[in-house]
Amino acid sequence: MYKNILLAADGSDNSFRAAEESLNFINGETEITIINVIDAETSKNDVLHSSPSESIIHKRKEKLAKIVELYETNKISCNIRFEHGTPNETVVSAANSGSYQLVVLGSRGLNTLQEMVMGSVSHKVAKRSNIPVVIVK
Repeated sequence: MYKNILLAADGSDNSFRAAEESLNFINGETEITIINVIDAETSKNDVLHSSPSESIIHKRKEKLAKIVELYETNKISCNIRFEHGTPNETVVSAANSGSYQLVVLGSRGLNTLQEMVMGSVSHKVAKRSNIPVVIVK
């Protein structure tokens, strides 16, 4: 069993399935860090589509609430880490920081058009991570 797992999540169905799959690699002592990367394109979209009183971080927490609830239901300790940057580079940097033993992420996120043009985040993370990576379909 792993003690520290990094779950890359954007609130998509695939990231929820990745969270479900991570339950196969953990026990009650495992700590999960959910990393959500705020890139420039997504950030611009969030600002354009949120009401003035609505916090962007609050909106992102709502997208991840289902995942947090999954871990809470299974009595697994988790925390959310918001980072700014390019998703694949930011996840790789976190994965290679020495704090984690495994990265779990979905094969596709919320922005499938961008992935088709530039390549998937999961593929780039798998190529550049120094620790094991589980990609969930």
